[in-house]
Amino acid sequence: MVLPAVLVSAATVSWAANCAVGLAAWRGRRGSHWQHHALYVSTCTWTLLALAASAVNSRSRTTTAVLAPALLPLVVVPRVRAGGTGHVLLAASLAPPFLGAAAAAWADVVGGD
Repeated sequence: MVLPAVLVSAATVSWAANCAVGLAAWRGRRGSHWQHHALYVSTCTWTLLALAASAVNSRSRTTTAVLAPALLPLVVVPRVRAGGTGHVLLAASLAPPFLGAAAAAWADVVGGD
């Protein structure tokens, strides 16, 4: 099924864009803070939609299992001081679940019947 792959890809792109805008905000670029917050909401929304779509699709169990660990860092990251090393490392810790889930989701599509 293509839907989980598309949704996971959207979540991954949103996360990557948020990292880029977060870096701009950290470097003092004016006007980037609200975009960083908007992309955070976007990332959370796409992630929840991707998890829901992959959970109801029996072929996407691997995608669900790989993406689910992203939930804890997504919940914790806004509570860690912005601009600090912990915030950056926590945001970076989302790379394996997002990239792994995207790879698993698209593998389901390519390897599907």
